[in-house]
Amino acid sequence: MKTIKHLLYLATVILIMFSCGNKQEVAEQESDLIEITNQQFETDSMQFGEIETMLFENIVKCNGTIVPLPNGIAKLNAPISGIIKSINCSNGESVDKNQHLIEITGNEIIEIQKEFAEASANYKRIKSEYERVKSLYNEKVTAEKDFIVAETEFKASMAQYSGLKLKIESLGLSTSKIENGEFYSSYQLKSPIKGNISNFNASIGSYIDSQVELLEIINPDMLQVKLSVFANEIADLKKGQTVRFKSNNTVNYQLATINSIGVSIDNETKSIECYAAITDKIAINPIAYEFVESEIITSIDTVKALPSDAIIKTESGNAVLVLDKQENNNYYFRKVDIESGRKNNNFSEILNEQLKGKILIKGTYNINI
Repeated sequence: MKTIKHLLYLATVILIMFSCGNKQEVAEQESDLIEITNQQFETDSMQFGEIETMLFENIVKCNGTIVPLPNGIAKLNAPISGIIKSINCSNGESVDKNQHLIEITGNEIIEIQKEFAEASANYKRIKSEYERVKSLYNEKVTAEKDFIVAETEFKASMAQYSGLKLKIESLGLSTSKIENGEFYSSYQLKSPIKGNISNFNASIGSYIDSQVELLEIINPDMLQVKLSVFANEIADLKKGQTVRFKSNNTVNYQLATINSIGVSIDNETKSIECYAAITDKIAINPIAYEFVESEIITSIDTVKALPSDAIIKTESGNAVLVLDKQENNNYYFRKVDIESGRKNNNFSEILNEQLKGKILIKGTYNINI
């Protein structure tokens, strides 16, 4: 009888211990879940979401500078030295092609007209003599030696006359008037292109020569982006790729398209120069020689992604919270370790193949796991 009671007592103890073990195991399992009250969920404006399929860009970030196209910039010099008589423009002013900008006078202008008038008269006289000797030589009346002398003088006179004529025409003066003795006291410097004036460096009464750069004209409609790309990234670039760029003073990006890829490395910057044509015109054009932040879109991939706010940094890496259940106005989440990749527009690439369910994507900043 005592043996039976002893056995019953032993069985009861084992049953109680087993039951407590199960409760402890359940408690341990439940302790792995992260509990969030409904009030905390609403207070922190938490939101659920699911992993999404998105398009991610592969980009190359680089420094850029706004520069004019070769035909969009002109530097103005005086072809003939002289003194500035009048100025008809100012820095920043918009000018048209062939618009009069600066009037220049001086002895040099008078002297070159005098030389041209003398060369013209001399050329006409020698030409007449050459034609007379040539006619006699063809009729075998004069010696070949006399013909060669006349021909040589004629060609030398023609060269001098033609050279001075080109100089006069480059000043915008009428050669026929000068040949008739009507001299000009000054000439006008004209704008070779349409654009805005910059680097204006002249004043009335100052003496200038042909080596002095008076001003620069840049056409704001003919600007491009010069990109400095490191050599190890140049292989990813192709003509036609899209470029996004913006200055430090602007918020929105503008777009450009790569149309030229360099083939040599700059020794100072250790980078390769590439050029992109600006494709979207806005109300305010970029400023010439302005530094811009640039990124080149080299390719686009389809990836799995979550909002970057959904990712929580842990001691072991990164994790997200996946909803396990909802009971008694409380939410219970499982912590799932993840591996993240690229980032794009506040989204992060998720490299885990199996990640399903409702995920806490907003309001995770106060959660410690």
